[in-house]
Amino acid sequence: MIMDCMKTADPSMIEMFRPFGLKMEEQGIPPIVINVFKCYYARLLYGAQGKLSEEELLPLSERDVPHYEDLASYTDVGRQAMAHAVVIKLNGGLGTSMGLEKAKSLITVKDNMTFLDLILGQMKVLRERYGKPLPLLFMNSFKTHLDTMLKVQGFDNGTTGLPMAFLQHRYPKILHKDLAPATWPGNPELEWNPPGHGDLYTALITSKVLRKLLDRGFHYAFISNSDNLGAVMDERLLGYMAREGAPFLMEVAGRTTSDRKGGHLARLRNSGRLALREIAQCLERDVDAFQDIEKHRFFNTNSIWIDLRAMEKVFVANGMMPLDLILNPKTLDPRDHKSPAVIQIETAMGSAVSAFESALAVKVPRTRFAPVKTTSDLLVVMSDCYQVSPDKTVVPSPAVTGHMPVVHLDARHYKKIDDFTARFPHGAPSLTACERLDVKGDVLFQAGVRISGKTHVVNASEAQAVVAEGTALSGEVGL
Repeated sequence: MIMDCMKTADPSMIEMFRPFGLKMEEQGIPPIVINVFKCYYARLLYGAQGKLSEEELLPLSERDVPHYEDLASYTDVGRQAMAHAVVIKLNGGLGTSMGLEKAKSLITVKDNMTFLDLILGQMKVLRERYGKPLPLLFMNSFKTHLDTMLKVQGFDNGTTGLPMAFLQHRYPKILHKDLAPATWPGNPELEWNPPGHGDLYTALITSKVLRKLLDRGFHYAFISNSDNLGAVMDERLLGYMAREGAPFLMEVAGRTTSDRKGGHLARLRNSGRLALREIAQCLERDVDAFQDIEKHRFFNTNSIWIDLRAMEKVFVANGMMPLDLILNPKTLDPRDHKSPAVIQIETAMGSAVSAFESALAVKVPRTRFAPVKTTSDLLVVMSDCYQVSPDKTVVPSPAVTGHMPVVHLDARHYKKIDDFTARFPHGAPSLTACERLDVKGDVLFQAGVRISGKTHVVNASEAQAVVAEGTALSGEVGL
């Protein structure tokens, strides 16, 4: 039974929500989604900021989190549990940060293969290896669904009868000035925002995909971002979850300085349960503590394993999946800073860890976390620092003996994918000997360029500079 989040609210609050409810009904949004949004809106009206203070948390030590390398004994159990496993990819993101207006998973990343090509290749290998159906589902957004499904034609979930995808929902943007629904007649689509990947749980329910999975005996789900090339089905982690009876398992990695703004795992002081805190939930006074990688050692890779039977019980008991509220301040038109200030209500999938009393976390190697969020990330993956394994996974090249290089490309010339590819027309330079690469200004790299050590390439002129074919770069390079 779905609870009414405003039963005890005063009439003025109910009236404030009414236009939101009507707007969502008009768009055919399911009642359960409207009520989930109502719960978060009520919290906003009551002054909730979605913050988790440092005083509420206990940091985790290395002893609190088992390491992937120590779980080899669970492999056989995982192999047996594979018959009950499903892979879900979060695929709602557009490549807008790279200048795209289509599914980010359609970007070519390695050996002329897109994220989707690699994911489908991995699934084919896994199905052959284990002789199990291993269904693959995408959680698409309305903006990524068509592109994605056209791309995956010819691949299906076989005799399971399961669909290849389900859709995430959307929430109305809230005007900051009076907490009313945002309106933008010139482009009504801008009146809505994606609710974050925390919508996964509600979308599984409303799409009836959860019931189909459970009825067919699939109750272990591995869920990860489609742009994380290291996130692949793993029999060791599946076995650990199955044998220990864990309802929820989060993959975490050791934080480095480059991860200090990523959501970290801790323990709630009052209940002892695990908790995820994102930077948007951090109080201003706690920012230094949040970014202290010696204090908060583990960040969320956004790869989780969940027992769908336990998930259903939690959802039914609460009328929703209890998730931390994230209030994301934006402008109504993200490309127009003069457009009205709005609040976007969002949730993070990983914050569900607090809803399960016996949730677990495992520290995984960095090879399981290889996200591509920017063209700088993309350059490293495209380079000889990575290679595609026979399993269709993207793995570090043996030629890389230390850490992967840190790359910073001038956003003015490389942020958009078309600009980026135009400046690397023959692919990425060799980076296996590179520790750090900074490029400032407009620079085109021809074929066979090799970069080593800490290299800073600067073109101070307005005209494009060219690094000639076969050039070796190191140190300070002025063009």
